[in-house]
Order: sequence, then C-alpha cells, then structure tokens
Amino acid sequence: MPSPQTVYHALAGHQAELVDELQEYVSIESGSRDKAGVDRVGRLAAERFAALGFSVERLPEADFGDHLVARRTGNGRGRLLALIHLDTVWPAGTLAENPFRIVDGRAYGPGVLDMKGGWVVLLAALRALDEAGWDGLASTTVFLTGDEELGSPRGRPWIERAAREADWALVMEPARENGDVVVGRGMVGAVYLDVAGVTSHATFPDRGASAIRDLAHKVLELEALSQPERGVLVNVGTIQAGSARQVIPDRARASVDVRAPSPELAEALMASIREIAGRVHVPGTRATLSGGITRPAFALSAGSERLFDLARQTGRELELEFGGQTARAGSDGNFTAALGVPTLDGLGPEGANGCARDEYVVLDSLPRRAALLAGIIARLPDLLD
Repeated sequence: MPSPQTVYHALAGHQAELVDELQEYVSIESGSRDKAGVDRVGRLAAERFAALGFSVERLPEADFGDHLVARRTGNGRGRLLALIHLDTVWPAGTLAENPFRIVDGRAYGPGVLDMKGGWVVLLAALRALDEAGWDGLASTTVFLTGDEELGSPRGRPWIERAAREADWALVMEPARENGDVVVGRGMVGAVYLDVAGVTSHATFPDRGASAIRDLAHKVLELEALSQPERGVLVNVGTIQAGSARQVIPDRARASVDVRAPSPELAEALMASIREIAGRVHVPGTRATLSGGITRPAFALSAGSERLFDLARQTGRELELEFGGQTARAGSDGNFTAALGVPTLDGLGPEGANGCARDEYVVLDSLPRRAALLAGIIARLPDLLD
C-alpha cells in the first residue's frame, strides 16, 4: 500500500474530477420525503460501487427512499462497515433557488456537505486502494440509508444487522468545521405529548378543561430541563391545538426534540419528561406521552479510541492535525457504537453550515480527506494484532 502522501498527491491531480462527481450527485435532488429523488440518486451511487466490484442489494421501501447495501469480499482480515446516507434535508425544487456553484474554492448546493461530499471521499478512497492493488480486508460493506435525515426509522434495523457482522464502522458524515473527526454523539429523542381536555363554549369556562392551558404549563417545565452547559437540550418545536377561537380546546399536542450526551443523562432526562407528562395542571385533562429515544448515545469506547488514534497517526503523515469531538447531532454511527462496534465518524470533507442554505465543502479537502480515509482503511487489519 502506498503512503497516504502518495495517495494524496495522486488524488490532488484529479481534484477537478472529484468536483465534477460532487456536482453530479448534488444535481440530483434527494430530500428525505422525495422517494423518487432518493431512489434516482441511489441508482447512480449503486453504479459507482458496482464499478468497484461491489454487489449491490436494494432494500425497497414504500414511503421513503430505498436503502442499498454494497458488499465486496477480499482476501485479508477484518470486516469493515462504512455508512453513508442517500437523503438530504432539502425538498424537491431547492436546486432552482440554490444551485450547485463554486465560489472561492468552496462548493455550495443542497446536501453538498451533508452528505454527498462524503460519498466522493469514500469512493475516491476505495478507488485509490483498488488502483494500488490493496486487498487487505476480508469484507467491505457500505450501507446507504434512504431515511437518515428522518432518524433512520426504517433503516435502523438493517444498519444494526450489518453492524453485528462488522469489526469497525466508519461514518462519512462531514468533518467538524475545524477538521476534527467525531468520536462520540449524544442521544437524540423525539417525544410527543398529547393532552386531552373537555370542550365547551368560551363563555362557560367552568364546563370545559383547556388542553392548551395544561400543555402550556408542561411546555415551560419541559424546556426548563435544558442544561446547555451539560449538553442536555429540550426543545418544543411544534404545537398543534384547538379548533376555534371561541371554544375551550379539548386537544393539544407538542412535538419535542430531546438530546443528552450520555446514556446516564439520557435516562435521567427521559424520567423527568415522564414525570412532567404525568402532572395535571388543569383538572379534567389527561396527558399521553409517546415516542422516545430515536438514536442512542454514542460514547467513546476503547475500540473507538484505538480507531481515533490510528486516524491521527495517519493524518500526521498528511500534515493533518485534528482532534476528536463529541457532537450533539446524531448519525447512523449512534446505532453501531451502541452495539459495541468501534466507530469513527466525521470522516467526510471539510466545510461548514450543514443543513443550512449556505452549506459548503472546501474543495481542497476532497483529495486530502480521501487520502486520510484510504490510509485508515489500509491499516485497519493492524488493529486485529
């Protein structure tokens, strides 16, 4: 296997081709709720992995984009699972107002950073290893999720199945803004609080029980659970309630985003939420809590720490110095880490403003991060010694 520096210099000479490839992916819109778009870009991604000798299986979905599993066996040691996702947060039609464009060495466009740039990095790394004749793994599996931006509700069981057969998981979410990789992620939860009351005309308040008033108390109590300095966050994002101005409302619903950095804090937070849901502030109302933890906390394990050390050693050969961060946002790496699989995340390109209209990829980082990834993959078998 050539050195990471040799790989980098070879890839840097083809940076324009990597940028063209990135534009091709971004130019196919694939918002999470646009099944046709997700499936369309999935077919293109499948062709690229097939060209590298992978067999590609499609896992059909009725409502969301289909998931894909690309598999290739080798003659070496160790089983790698790489995770990417096909969907973005951007609905169909976004390209018309926010097209792919290059400004001052940065590529902009919907999903360019999160995470179509990660596809380019992974495919470039795999091509570099192939061209070098490296065949050091027993198997390489790439799982392409069709509903990751929705929390992977349909993809999760398939990811966990693949993880149980893997020795390591590498996640192609973007690097942090300063180039750091991700060594941990907090718990992510989606909680729904429904309050049922008693309806009456507003001129007879004694005959009704306001679901809105009861929920209003609960909203304040829920958001008071936030402790940003500890990474514990509770956000009531939407509320649906009532039927008419002059009617005491008999229904109210809050959708709540919850986050915590560790399994212990996550469980404590969920216990507090259950306690708040059980309190009655307006006699005659009752509350029902549903939902829960959608992504378990991804804590830094000994195996993940060894992966991180390997990545840092490889990075130094490229004159890259980076740290490891714990991110509040979740990824499919939460699932693999929770199953005990050594997991390293944030291996995609450098950039900023993911999921914002001005998200961008630093173009010079594409060959650099691909060379880093190729070096990491080539040295994975050493971790088995």
